[in-house]
Amino acid sequence: MTQLSTQVSDLPIPATALHQPPAALAGPPPLIAGESPAGYDELLARVTATLQPTDVIEQMFIRDIVDLVWEVHRMRRLRANLMACLAHEGMTQLLGPLLTDPHPAHSIMLARAWAARDADAVSKVESTLAAAGFTVDHVAAATLAARIGDFERIDRMTAYAEGRRNSALHELDLHRSSFALRLRRALDEIEDAEFEVVPAAEATGEVAA
Repeated sequence: MTQLSTQVSDLPIPATALHQPPAALAGPPPLIAGESPAGYDELLARVTATLQPTDVIEQMFIRDIVDLVWEVHRMRRLRANLMACLAHEGMTQLLGPLLTDPHPAHSIMLARAWAARDADAVSKVESTLAAAGFTVDHVAAATLAARIGDFERIDRMTAYAEGRRNSALHELDLHRSSFALRLRRALDEIEDAEFEVVPAAEATGEVAA
């Protein structure tokens, strides 16, 4: 009975008894310039509150999951920012056939001035696009077409990060399933020991001849 009690006491302690957060176990968060430490800490706190780690292994899983979730959002943000940064290239593609001056340098210079928010350039570009029935959606489409390789690489990196995140969640599920199985076995052993049937001869105190 003492041996079984020791086995139960060796089981992972509850989350309320864990004093070190996942961040303390894995070092500083993997942030790049411009990213918010407060935003990362909030995500870590919310995921930890949702998953409720019960041991140090689960804490490490949660830190990995949070880092990968953060990476997925970073890649999506960078994709949107790349679209904004390269909008002048898409604008150049649209303006080329629309301008009376066919020289390529004219559309390039006008698109760059538009990107710099030069008032005259913005006015001319907007009137030119409106006359042709184009909107900012057409600019985005032209930008994507001009840099499709760059966007495809970002999409692949995003998908890879999503796959790693899903894998980490799966590993956490496996860990918890394994722990639950070990816990059930330990409890079964305890119950078997406590309710063990005593042979009749021993129960009545009879001694074999």
